[in-house]
Amino acid sequence: MSWGGNTIARSLALVTVATGVAFVDWGFRPIVTTLAPPKQDEPGDVTMPPVADGDEPAPFDANTLGTEIGTEDAYQLWLGGMTTFIDARPQHEYVEGHIPFAFLVPPDSLGDGRLGEMMELGGVFPEMRVVVYCEGGSCDASHLVALNLQDMGFTKIHIDVDGYPSWVEAGYEIETGPDAVLGELP
Repeated sequence: MSWGGNTIARSLALVTVATGVAFVDWGFRPIVTTLAPPKQDEPGDVTMPPVADGDEPAPFDANTLGTEIGTEDAYQLWLGGMTTFIDARPQHEYVEGHIPFAFLVPPDSLGDGRLGEMMELGGVFPEMRVVVYCEGGSCDASHLVALNLQDMGFTKIHIDVDGYPSWVEAGYEIETGPDAVLGELP
């Protein structure tokens, strides 16, 4: 009889240890999420500037861009005026300087469920093309905001992986002060 009880005890111990190892592994393993590639604009959605000469480079086409873009592509989208920019940095950094007309959506504001309200107040809707940026490099704030936007139905999302410092370094226009729509966040 002791053989049967011993086997059951060993089996339970093994299952307990295996479950514990699985929970520890699950707790330390990073959550992997990916953004879908940006949806292409419909032919009538974008006005392309005419090419004056055959030697001119092809006009900029946002439909050729992937999810992750650099500052030069972000700047071309900004020049086109058909793209909404979202700054995913902390509020104090946004106030010190940001891409003109960018909306402030710091990652710490995502947990309060106000992102949809913030986008609606700013006139930003899921069918619009959006560029999200933060500090670039190892900053994941832009990815976090982009994933939340995707969950809300946004399909044309780009992330400027070079971030705001690269925009400044390139000498592109910036502005300072609080978000024009939201003002100072609490």
